[in-house]
Amino acid sequence: MESLFYMQNDTEMEPNMPPAPEEDESQAAEENGNKTDETGGEPGVPPPNMETEQPVPNYPLPEAGSESTGTSIITVFPKPIIPCYFCGTDQNGLVRFLNAVAGYNPFLIYINNQLAVNGLSNGEISQHGRVSAGDQTITIGGQAGYVYLEKKITVPIDRAITVAIINTDHGLDLMVILDMYCNAGINTGCFRVCNLSITNQGVRVILNGQNVAFFDVNYMQVTSFQYVSTGFYMVSVSNNNTHSGSFLLTSDIYIRGNASYTLYVFNWSNVEDAIRILIVEDRRP
Repeated sequence: MESLFYMQNDTEMEPNMPPAPEEDESQAAEENGNKTDETGGEPGVPPPNMETEQPVPNYPLPEAGSESTGTSIITVFPKPIIPCYFCGTDQNGLVRFLNAVAGYNPFLIYINNQLAVNGLSNGEISQHGRVSAGDQTITIGGQAGYVYLEKKITVPIDRAITVAIINTDHGLDLMVILDMYCNAGINTGCFRVCNLSITNQGVRVILNGQNVAFFDVNYMQVTSFQYVSTGFYMVSVSNNNTHSGSFLLTSDIYIRGNASYTLYVFNWSNVEDAIRILIVEDRRP
């Protein structure tokens, strides 16, 4: 089991900000040096073949228990995303992608047949990119031109979303998660949990021995934020039906003031308890 920690940088987008303890916003991505061609795609990457049948994934799954039961903190650098898609007006939003799928090779992600992310692996998250507000078609493809999924999403105006690629009982699907920023003050941050694990459909997340606790977080559920004082915390994740005190994994985290933290739970293998966590920090500009 593995935990990953990822910190977003501040965004330059100025959202509409009605007064509230929490509001949606996240920081824009840090600059990347990846080159793209004039059409926004990457050299040598063909457009998705919409006629291709979806194959059975042949990515070998690791055996349960093959990873260490200890905690490994990994810095996850964001994958590049093209700055804007058809932004002909000022009605744009921010979109990033999270690969929470087990059992597949890295994905190519297209927005309206324009390549957005080239090679997003399990547990990786992209930068935010500007996308025209309204309905947009997202295509999830493989390196060989396979198309696994095509689906329309709605991009909100002047707001930020995370589009998670998830396992479901009927194959791959997309889940749109509204990104939030915390407006709690310099001595308080905000923390929430999103469970994307299809094998562990009820999880419990505890900070510092029930100082902050989220019980029975169901599959595809995003909890409300809880206010958390700044400082270091031990984050522990277990099945909701666990009463023995044993945890599936633990991780350290430092909570900063006016920062929002989302802990994503997802699978690294399609067996029970083979989960990872990714903690994403979003800061108000």
